Amino acid sequence: MASLPTISEAHFLHLKRKFTSNFGRRVLSACVLSLTILGFYSSYTWIAIDKSVNHLGRTSRPNCPILENLDTCVHYKTNITGVVELCGSISASIGDCQDRVYDQILTTKDFIEEVSEHATQRIAVQAVDIGAELDSFVQTRSRWSIDLMGRKGYELLISFKDHDRLTLHKELDQLQHRCNRFFYGSIYPFGFGSSYHNLGLALAYGMYYDMTLFTPIEHKYFIRTTTCTEADLQRSFSAHPPVTEYNDWDSSTINYKSMDVDVEPLMRKRTIISSKYKRKGHLWWRSMLTYYGIRPNFSLRELIRQAPSTAFSTPCISIHVRHSDKVNEATLIDLSKYMEHAYRYRAKTGVSTIYILTDDDQVINSTKDYSEFQFHYMDMARSNKGWQADTNDGIPRDEQEKLFLIDVFSAARCEHNIVTYSSNVGRLIGEMSYAIRNKKPDVVSLDVEWMMDP
Repeated sequence: MASLPTISEAHFLHLKRKFTSNFGRRVLSACVLSLTILGFYSSYTWIAIDKSVNHLGRTSRPNCPILENLDTCVHYKTNITGVVELCGSISASIGDCQDRVYDQILTTKDFIEEVSEHATQRIAVQAVDIGAELDSFVQTRSRWSIDLMGRKGYELLISFKDHDRLTLHKELDQLQHRCNRFFYGSIYPFGFGSSYHNLGLALAYGMYYDMTLFTPIEHKYFIRTTTCTEADLQRSFSAHPPVTEYNDWDSSTINYKSMDVDVEPLMRKRTIISSKYKRKGHLWWRSMLTYYGIRPNFSLRELIRQAPSTAFSTPCISIHVRHSDKVNEATLIDLSKYMEHAYRYRAKTGVSTIYILTDDDQVINSTKDYSEFQFHYMDMARSNKGWQADTNDGIPRDEQEKLFLIDVFSAARCEHNIVTYSSNVGRLIGEMSYAIRNKKPDVVSLDVEWMMDP
């Protein structure tokens, strides 16, 4: 199959010479697209895909990687025909996209690093099967996050024009890859939500005491929080033997090594926060740090994209109904109580798509009573006995974690969430929603308010 045409650098310069000699509007036909050359400045061409191209509007172009009404640059090496097929009418500069700062840049995988300092909100990468490369890129440039779902033939990198968040990510990128002073802490061997929150707590301690967090558990579904190696850790420990008792730890401590199976002793100061971020609040703080710790890697993103249950469009409502072992901690709440709020959301927003996660098959069966809504959920066994009982029954923890993460990140895709904040899972959904959108989540908790626990 013949490859689609691209605009080469030579072709780009030829276009510039041809059209700068004539200030009138010219139309160049290239295969199925029309480019209207509107003007020139520096070494850039301002283009617009001709309106004769069938343009169905933003909402009917869900795979288009370019958002409307943003200052856009298209790298001259990209396949313009492919963009037209997905987006219809667009307006953008064409060049190497390094002349100034743009809201969004469309590029190929070979130029991500070069253009990354010239985009403030989005980088659309015209490529497939580059998940591992993107993971490596964002590992040390955490202001960029990888869109969970991507687009057809594209990957998306997202950032936010938020000074505090950009400052936090810059500090994390410096601290987590410095490799000369370590906080060596492990994670609770309990529920997944609790484990991930402990990871966020450990990062908070690392930032407060200026230590690189190094965990003995390397999570197979997350982008690693550090590029430091075991050899770096041991070298630092040889030079400065780590403190192993939390009570002996103070601001002069070089290295700390948890001797417990988790960071439980550190929970005495679970609300620890860098002073410059106190005004942002603990919800923001914990959301950003926990998300940094559990950023989905290419393996998890692919699992999420391939799961039949995630084939729903946004906006949507997510509902988390936890029963099973929750009976030992809180009063169980019937689905009908959650649906009261779903009806309110629908009346307010018109949204009727619901992603539901639960450990109780009876809850799934009850969804048939609400025909006004379109429900999506994982097709899996639900024992309603809790993770520990499932483990004892022979269900591998890795399989449990995989399904759990698909559920949580699918729920966080939804703009509206109905949960119980007494649950680590409910809090995690709210926090991931906050981090993904960079705005306070629209969450209804049916029991308590959000809290830091752990």
